[in-house]
Amino acid sequence: MLNTINGFMKSVKDFYHLEGYYLRKRVKAKYYVIFRSEGGAGFFSNYMWVLGHIVLARKLGYLPVVDMKHYPTLYSEEMPVDGVDNAWNYYFQDIGQVTLEEAYASGRYVMGKDKYLTKYAEKYSLPNYRYPTDQMISYYGPVIQRNIKLREDLKEEYDAVWRQNVTSSDHVLGIHIRGTDMKNNLGHPMPASIETYLEQTRELLRQHPEINKIFLATDENNVKEAYEKAFEGTVWTLFMNEAFRVWDRGEKRKTGVHETKVDNPRPNHKYLMGKEVLQDAWFLNKCEYLICGHSNITNVVMLWNQKRFKQVVCVEPKR
Repeated sequence: MLNTINGFMKSVKDFYHLEGYYLRKRVKAKYYVIFRSEGGAGFFSNYMWVLGHIVLARKLGYLPVVDMKHYPTLYSEEMPVDGVDNAWNYYFQDIGQVTLEEAYASGRYVMGKDKYLTKYAEKYSLPNYRYPTDQMISYYGPVIQRNIKLREDLKEEYDAVWRQNVTSSDHVLGIHIRGTDMKNNLGHPMPASIETYLEQTRELLRQHPEINKIFLATDENNVKEAYEKAFEGTVWTLFMNEAFRVWDRGEKRKTGVHETKVDNPRPNHKYLMGKEVLQDAWFLNKCEYLICGHSNITNVVMLWNQKRFKQVVCVEPKR
């Protein structure tokens, strides 16, 4: 009984400090500005951050806008990219066609909390690193379709590259293998070994002989090289997107590709990092089958895919 009362009081307190605050502000404010002051982390970590705040903003009747102009991310360039200086708009359309400038100019806005809203970003997920359940996929699918739309020019570019590799008669297995800093075991689940992924890949190919192509998305050259060697000269066609990757040379502490310092970076390297990981996710979403580990990338892909995958295999490390 005491636990029930304490739980109820905590819910009331949480509501007062978060939802209650924004409900009071809603009397005068129209827009809800989403930002992340420390610049965020990986691309889809920021995506999940934004998604949670969109859910809260919409629930309370606000029009959400994303500010990655005054609060830059790891993907933000110092100079505008094709005239765009809000890194959210490098990749995505304005939510509800409301620009950041319009929201600020109105004076009728409220700043979102500078925190990840677990309650709103992970509804119905499994505890092992936000793995989506069917209920979570059904819940967030409409939210994403309404609010987080890819830029049309990027969509056309990605789809054109996909058509260069895949025809209507192909059956594609998508594989996402996240390495680098995931191996540090600092809040992320440890990824399985390359050998374990290859075992799972061969098993799924055995189960589904109709598969004739494999799309691989990875942040490590070691994985790329291992898969190229394993499927060279076979009946399966392996293809990958052009992307910045790093080598695992046995360092004790790994660095993620999004945090790797490059001596001679290509022009707009930060922007391209985001564009490349987004393209990988876009391609994974188009595959019929998916092999993955636990990561924000494939969690989001499953939310996009709306249960259209014929089979999903989440590879766990061997104990």
